[in-house]
Amino acid sequence: MSAEDETTSCYCLMDSHSCHLLLDQPGSYALVGEPLTEEAIKRLKLAVFGSLGASLLEYSLRVYCVDDTPHAFQEVVATETGRGGQLLEEPKTLLFKGNTFSLQVSIQDVPQFLWNIKPFTTCQEFSFSQVWCSNQQPLHCAFSLERYSPATTQLSCKISVRQVKGHEQILQVYTSVSESEKESIPFFTQADCTVTSQTGPKAFKIPFSIRQRICATFDTANAKGKDWQLLAQKLHIERNLSYFAKQRSPSAVILNLWEAQHQDNGDLDSLASALEEIGRIHSKSPVKSPEETNSEFT
Repeated sequence: MSAEDETTSCYCLMDSHSCHLLLDQPGSYALVGEPLTEEAIKRLKLAVFGSLGASLLEYSLRVYCVDDTPHAFQEVVATETGRGGQLLEEPKTLLFKGNTFSLQVSIQDVPQFLWNIKPFTTCQEFSFSQVWCSNQQPLHCAFSLERYSPATTQLSCKISVRQVKGHEQILQVYTSVSESEKESIPFFTQADCTVTSQTGPKAFKIPFSIRQRICATFDTANAKGKDWQLLAQKLHIERNLSYFAKQRSPSAVILNLWEAQHQDNGDLDSLASALEEIGRIHSKSPVKSPEETNSEFT
């Protein structure tokens, strides 16, 4: 379906930061699109892992550039856990622009008298399409290093991840390669992703009593038609109203969508302002005055 399609099977609302889907039943869905301008960005999560090589003198650094989603990074964690990899630096976010330019990953500041880098791997590059359209195995590259002496137990270097004519991030590596001294940074899970959780006790919710009164008011028909349409308009939800029309309580579904849009700020004041603007709360006895409603929102 297109974000602009009129349909009664689901509702899709897109803004500059997220896409919200309202569905009649759970299932697997894919969001497919293309950038309209070169200013579009894709959020990448960058992480560097390390482990000893086949020889005790060898050490491997693996740099991952994956989608900034919980699932993508958890897949990386599972892979590295299975191969004994250590997370060497807190993951960072890179904004990858839709400008068709490639992504370069380079290793810098390696102690030259202590470590040797495998030839021709100092700088590695991914094409734009590899990064922008990556949807299979986690995108990553590896740097193979070898220490000149077993007495060298520390490795320090920088990993630069930069897009040509775009943004750059630096991953700082400082780790012990001695088995007895190794310390790893704890793996980061879903809570560290920029995706906001909308489930559980911490999710933003409109107070139940307020929700009930709003639904009782705006699900009622009058001479001007279903009042929930005016509610949708004032909450800037004006497209594909046929989806709400088939719902038992259109107002409740509209409020569900509004809650999802406001998970980050929990801005009940803007809801109160919309209700006051409509003005119907003055004439409905189950609903309090604007002043009382606003005080209960805060």
